[in-house]
Amino acid sequence: MTAPSDHSDMDEARIRAIDRVLVGANGAGAAPEEATRLYCEAVTAGSGAAAAKLAVLAAVGVARPSNWSEALDRLADAAELGNRPAQKQLAVLAERDDLATRTGSAALWRTVRKEIDLGKLLAPPKATQVHLAPGIGVIEGLATKQMCRWIISRGKGRLERAMVRDLRTGQGVPDPNRTALSTGFGLADTDVVIVLTQMRLQRASALMVHQQEAPFLLSYEPGQEYKPHFDFMDPSVAAFQNQLAIMGQRVATCLTYLNEDYEGGETDYPRIGWRFRGKAGDALLFANVTSGKQPDPLTLHAGLPVTRGRKYLLSQWIRDRVQAIV
Repeated sequence: MTAPSDHSDMDEARIRAIDRVLVGANGAGAAPEEATRLYCEAVTAGSGAAAAKLAVLAAVGVARPSNWSEALDRLADAAELGNRPAQKQLAVLAERDDLATRTGSAALWRTVRKEIDLGKLLAPPKATQVHLAPGIGVIEGLATKQMCRWIISRGKGRLERAMVRDLRTGQGVPDPNRTALSTGFGLADTDVVIVLTQMRLQRASALMVHQQEAPFLLSYEPGQEYKPHFDFMDPSVAAFQNQLAIMGQRVATCLTYLNEDYEGGETDYPRIGWRFRGKAGDALLFANVTSGKQPDPLTLHAGLPVTRGRKYLLSQWIRDRVQAIV
């Protein structure tokens, strides 16, 4: 690898162009193999940002099986090349709070990589069923406190008004029933820490990473809420027919609570008289369909208004089939 070029405008433009190859922007089909080749070329030219992209592809398992050891090695490559987000992620994964604000030498980040306990990271977190109909479970410690802080930080400068799907068109539109802010992390925008939450969900529930949609960070300030709604796609709504045919049904939802310093904001199920508020890092996992794979009306749920502070969640929808690269 040559000297870092991470901070040059030219490198940033190059990575954005490769990202478009990866996800198939502007009407082109996704080309992960070609994108991988281009990221490798960029790493040879000294791009830490490109090495960080390769870390994500290895973690997810894009165009090949997932390989977390390789993902961490690639992340260490990115850190050695001066990529600050990669350095911060290594500190998060090693649970090294002392390194959160340090840049350090290339040798430091290779040492930190060796400190990461991959077995611990990928061990299935504890899942407990708390309700049978609808099926609801709680996963304790899906994310570490360091992971939670990192994911919240990823929303800086990205959060926008959350959308609701219009029943006539199927398109996302603003709606007074949903007043939170949100931002999504597709394959070109995600990182190894966020992918780790998806892998830990898979290990705890058998809901495969490749069936998970792009996760969303949600933010609720005082007074903001999401009034009672369903997460499943209603097959009787004509606007959803095409999406159901291509993407499949949303069979489950996972909500990971990222902080605790707020009041209100419980997740409420009015039809079963139950509500929940998790500790930072805990996740609420619930089925949106019955055991017969039909939309379950008992899953009506709401994000109650926050009364003080600011609530952050990582929202993850899971479909009944493998999802396309987005």
